[in-house]
Amino acid sequence: MRRGTLSLRARYVFPVESPPIADACVTIQEGRIASVGPASERSWDIDLGNVAIVPGFVNAHTHLELDPFENECTDPGLGLVDWLKQVTMQRRSTPESALQDAAKRHVRLAVEAGTTLLADVTTAGSSWSAVASAPLRGVVFAEMLGLKRDRGLQTSHSAWQWIGSVPREAQVAGCARPGLSPHAPYSTAGWLYHKAASSRLPLTTHLAESPEELRLLESHDGPMRDFLESIGAWDEDWEPIGPRPSDYIRKGELRNADWLVAHGTYLDPEDFWQFRPEAAPDGQRVAVAYCPRTHARFGHAPHPYRTLLERGAIVCVGTDSLASTPSLSVLEEIRFLHARDQSVPGALLLAMGTLFGAWALRADTTTGSLKPGKSADLAVVDLPDRDEADPFSLLLDSDQSVSSTMFEGDFVAGPWTHA
Repeated sequence: MRRGTLSLRARYVFPVESPPIADACVTIQEGRIASVGPASERSWDIDLGNVAIVPGFVNAHTHLELDPFENECTDPGLGLVDWLKQVTMQRRSTPESALQDAAKRHVRLAVEAGTTLLADVTTAGSSWSAVASAPLRGVVFAEMLGLKRDRGLQTSHSAWQWIGSVPREAQVAGCARPGLSPHAPYSTAGWLYHKAASSRLPLTTHLAESPEELRLLESHDGPMRDFLESIGAWDEDWEPIGPRPSDYIRKGELRNADWLVAHGTYLDPEDFWQFRPEAAPDGQRVAVAYCPRTHARFGHAPHPYRTLLERGAIVCVGTDSLASTPSLSVLEEIRFLHARDQSVPGALLLAMGTLFGAWALRADTTTGSLKPGKSADLAVVDLPDRDEADPFSLLLDSDQSVSSTMFEGDFVAGPWTHA
């Protein structure tokens, strides 16, 4: 962590919890934000020039251990079930050491893309070393899956064995935390969901991801069952927790845990009220992590993120993996959304890519916005050389990239890294 004081001047600063400030200065002291305001009211140490300073991005759903497929060029005609077949083949043919190496490479790409907080879903903690040693915050979710009891016991044991191997002091003092991920209703028995919910750890699950999932829950047949049978994962005695995807996080004692829902594309609108923060008992947090480019890549029905937001739910942004999207850049995800629907306010898109994800991961008092007292976790984004009435257009109607990333007051990517 940087000691002392550092002041940065930029063309624009986007605090998120307040309007953008033109010709602004962010002052950092002992790794925390001391002040944010007009540059005319203070002196600065570094003039970053024609850039925007924004909070570090929050990638609310990713799989760092997955590489791009060698023989599949993000064909938009490839459906989710066929994609899952390729993921299964990739994982079964990839040694543990290679998964760990992939996580190390990809977490570095995330940092270079301005990410300072991420949620990674991994096999028995494979990405922990990469995330815990990287200059960012993270929650590493160990997957639990298996419709058959022996497979469920195996993955549950591996997940808990890994969690038990992480020193308690590392979890408390470090920037990485362990969590659990019952993978999805189509791959994970109900008892594993209940076991995860009783753990008091952060939880995430893939939910309402495809029509095939809905069909399996309702009638126990269809392409998803065919796929599970083909890999020996189907259990003839399997019964779902309920016929609706939301049953997997809101039914009975499952309501008593934090849930970060990956995708949520096919949630029933009648269930949207259950995702409002005030609908959760005892302060539990439920949020939806929307991965825009992965969603588009599979040709899904329109995502209900706007309706969820209008009804008071928290929707944040993820990238999923390099097996389904071209980069691990949250900025590129929100720009993609902006290009598709410019009626969504830029302020809301930036909040989805920063503060909302921090809230979902219970890190909003530490990061996610540029506010005095919070950690100096920020991204510096080059801006186009033009003027706009709406400063968010400079950030979103652009292909300029993140030039630098700062974490806890230190530049950790970009030209100022060794300054």
